[in-house]
Amino acid sequence: MKTYTRQLPIILLALLLTSCKVDFTPNATWKNIPAVYCVVDLEEDTVWARVQRVFLSEENMYQYTTVYDSINYAPGQISVHLLAWEGIRNGNVLTPGTKLVHRWWLAYTERDGKPEGLFAGGKQPVYYCVPGSTMARDTGCVLQLVVLDSATGDTLAQAYTTLLGMRQKIRMGRDSVEQVLITPSAARGNEFGFRVGCRGKISWNTIPRGRRYQPILTFYYEKQKDTFSIQIPGMSLTDATEASILNSTSISQDRMLSYVKNALANNRDTLYNVNNVDITIAVCNEDLNAYINTQESMGTSTQWQQVYTNIEGGLGIFGSRRSHIVANVPCDSVGKVGYLPYELKNLHVGFYGDFGGK
Repeated sequence: MKTYTRQLPIILLALLLTSCKVDFTPNATWKNIPAVYCVVDLEEDTVWARVQRVFLSEENMYQYTTVYDSINYAPGQISVHLLAWEGIRNGNVLTPGTKLVHRWWLAYTERDGKPEGLFAGGKQPVYYCVPGSTMARDTGCVLQLVVLDSATGDTLAQAYTTLLGMRQKIRMGRDSVEQVLITPSAARGNEFGFRVGCRGKISWNTIPRGRRYQPILTFYYEKQKDTFSIQIPGMSLTDATEASILNSTSISQDRMLSYVKNALANNRDTLYNVNNVDITIAVCNEDLNAYINTQESMGTSTQWQQVYTNIEGGLGIFGSRRSHIVANVPCDSVGKVGYLPYELKNLHVGFYGDFGGK
């Protein structure tokens, strides 16, 4: 103990002389940093963007906790723009060229926020534009999102991302169909069934600049003559190539039944399942895939975690996706082991035991 107490002044002096070096100044002047969230869906007519403030003011931060919209920019305080540049291909990568193909100004509006629970709020400001079908025609463009300070014209934040491509369409009867979903395919008259091992197979072709593929099974049922649905997500797959290769996964009957049971646990009405399901392939590009990957790996709120952002001058995400690649197909389960209507009846959540009320 004596030795320790004699060495204590030396230890304290050493700590003072070897102070830590930091890469930021905690009391630095306030800086206007936006948080941006914008995901462009190729099949949607409208592009929506959410832009908020990260740092609020140089004044006492505690006073802002009493103002629910203190993170929002006032109407007219910023302007948001979407630009489409001609893409230059370098292998599998698209980079922006110098030719401006389109430019849209995003208008300010307010929409209803989360109605209840954590982070509930009232009207929330968003910015939008309506490119219509222009996006689908120009998938070889590189998009740029720009946030400007209306008072000074300075660029507060900007980001680039690429649109997902379209596969070549093939002739199916009177229609031309994009060849993405292979099994099951409404165009080919396929059915979705829980066959080998009570698993339903889903297969698809990759699309240009697609990185993450999320298959989704939508189960439909009738209650009091109205139709409702339950979505059962499959396992997402990441594909770093753009080759015309086939990817596949499957959704088990047990997984579907589990989702149905959980969704209808409190039901007291008689239900009938509809003998058709939707198979959807949701796809996102590399930017959105990287953002999702960091979000999925996040631990507790007190744990340090690196989060992907491609917003220059701010934080958040600007990416693209396609979420309307859908096939509505019959659910082929008649005469198979694990006949679906009976399996649903055995869940004891209200199913009658046959299709469509029969």
